[in-house]
Amino acid sequence: MSTPVLLKTLSMPASLAGPSPEAVRARLTCEAAAGERTPLLIVADEGFDTRDIAQRIHDASRPGAPFVTVESAHADPAEVEIALFGSRARPGAHAVRARPGAHDVEVLGSSSAFLRAGRGTVFVQDIGDLPSAVQRRLARLLRDGEARPAGRVPVPVQARVIASALPGIQADVLDGRVRADLYRRLAVQELAVPPLGGRPADFPALVPMMADAISRRLGRPTPTFTQSALTVLAALPWRRNMQELEAVLERTVGAAPDDKVEIRQEDVLAQLSFEGALARRAPSASLREARLRFERDYIAAVLEHHQWRMSDAARTLGIERANLYRKTRQLGIPRAAPARAAANH
Repeated sequence: MSTPVLLKTLSMPASLAGPSPEAVRARLTCEAAAGERTPLLIVADEGFDTRDIAQRIHDASRPGAPFVTVESAHADPAEVEIALFGSRARPGAHAVRARPGAHDVEVLGSSSAFLRAGRGTVFVQDIGDLPSAVQRRLARLLRDGEARPAGRVPVPVQARVIASALPGIQADVLDGRVRADLYRRLAVQELAVPPLGGRPADFPALVPMMADAISRRLGRPTPTFTQSALTVLAALPWRRNMQELEAVLERTVGAAPDDKVEIRQEDVLAQLSFEGALARRAPSASLREARLRFERDYIAAVLEHHQWRMSDAARTLGIERANLYRKTRQLGIPRAAPARAAANH
């Protein structure tokens, strides 16, 4: 039976804020992961700070212990191997046997991430980019749960392993780019971070959190956002997720006068890049036309999501049901509007 983990309060990142079912599931998984010692795989699209999520889980479960990050993307394969295992040795090259007939024990150099982490956490970023030889050694270490520091007898590996991967990880496993045994041992627990593009209901929660952090960083008072400003933000696809949203919010907050305490829809629209989020549309409309277009598209999407249950849609939009009926008439939103809008994109 595993030893219980004493938890601090888990500080949730803004990327998991909000009432959507996807965000709630991710938070529950995050809380459960903080109470475990088993490996964890964080699966997230580009634009999410998976290291931050891993660090928060580590801080809640192993406060004060080392948190060691090993990045594999764009790194030299030999450097990745040395960072993890502390040597260039091939698996078994300096192996010893713990007892007759036992398996070979992985040998770790003194600079190994596992030895530096001790009872803490080793975070391996982007396992899909790990070289094949490194995948093999890591899978072996996770399988055996022990290693031999150079010049010493075999000891249990006490560091917890948290890794991250892109959502296509299962296809990479099927294609052989990621070892199946490594994936199986890392995905004992799997935290799926939901992309921002499908979570309009979460923006009233996550935008203020991000705006507060940005304002503190810029040394400015934290503004509030009007419902129409949040509607614009929630209507965008956010292909780069939090990275893209943070850039827009930083421009918006930074461009506001020092005495401005409320961010309106036009403030947000003025900071959107037509090379990014709005690349699909030609910048030919006036500000008023753009605002109406955003409002129409977003309300239509919310209605479609709730299958035209007006009470549920009005609750998501934060308006009275009577106002929603009036807006659908004013904006000319028929039931087929979302399908046509998608076709035009």
